[in-house]
Amino acid sequence: MPLPELHLVDEAGDDGHEATSGAIDVVVRMAAAPPPDAPEILPDVRCDADHFWMDVPRVGRFLVRHGREMVVEPCPDVPDGDVRAYLLGSAMGALLHQRGLLPLHASAVEVNGRAIVFIAPAGSGKSTMAMHLQHRGHRVICDDICAVAIESGGGSARLWSGLRNLKLWRASLGAIARTPDGLEPVLVDMDKYRVPVDAPADDRAVDLAAVVLLDWGEDFAISPLPGAEAVGALVANTFRGQLVVPMGRQAAHWRQCLDLFGAAGVYRIVRPRALDQLDRASILIERLSLTPTR
Repeated sequence: MPLPELHLVDEAGDDGHEATSGAIDVVVRMAAAPPPDAPEILPDVRCDADHFWMDVPRVGRFLVRHGREMVVEPCPDVPDGDVRAYLLGSAMGALLHQRGLLPLHASAVEVNGRAIVFIAPAGSGKSTMAMHLQHRGHRVICDDICAVAIESGGGSARLWSGLRNLKLWRASLGAIARTPDGLEPVLVDMDKYRVPVDAPADDRAVDLAAVVLLDWGEDFAISPLPGAEAVGALVANTFRGQLVVPMGRQAAHWRQCLDLFGAAGVYRIVRPRALDQLDRASILIERLSLTPTR
């Protein structure tokens, strides 16, 4: 099963991507994925500090262990794209938690050499904003899951490059005069599509300039969020945050969110829903990237 979103190490892939030399971070393999001896936190989901397991009906079983191994047991005849959606979604989020990173449910773009991260509830335009900034010449760093590494005490925060595509609904594709023709759906029965990013992903970490909470409103506005509200927004927008407690990461997770606020700051940007107003929102974000790091 090709995984074009990930870097290969020391071997060439059938999908044409070049292999990356260096040490292997994570092994992904197809094999039997029996449930581990870990508490069941949701129906067909088990989790503790070192194990995550889920059984997705008609898709397959997924087991993540020790932040180093991902085992996939697909159901017969399941489309590859459906398996990748869960492997590179919930399973990847669990892996990042196990490795001690802060995974945000976000999209991120490199603007003026620094990362701007967009958080918001599902359907609030994170990927659309990233797509539009790419069309203004900026590099997409990651979409859906953003892996943040934070220096203890809030000294600095850096963002690692993520998956090599954006996930966009059909309506958002229309904003760049593009149709779904030739694009792979995120799930076989979903009207949301994987759009490859133009800039190739690399292993370079980017200094994080700001986290932006996207909001809707009649007029444009930008404002910094105060401490409690900012940290609360980071907690609420942690990818698969329901895993924090069963993994025993409550204190570490809270400290990561607090340190991220100290390192970069969190802002709210209000903008109209109209897609033809994306340029004005992009200008606000480009200016924000020039704000000195806290």
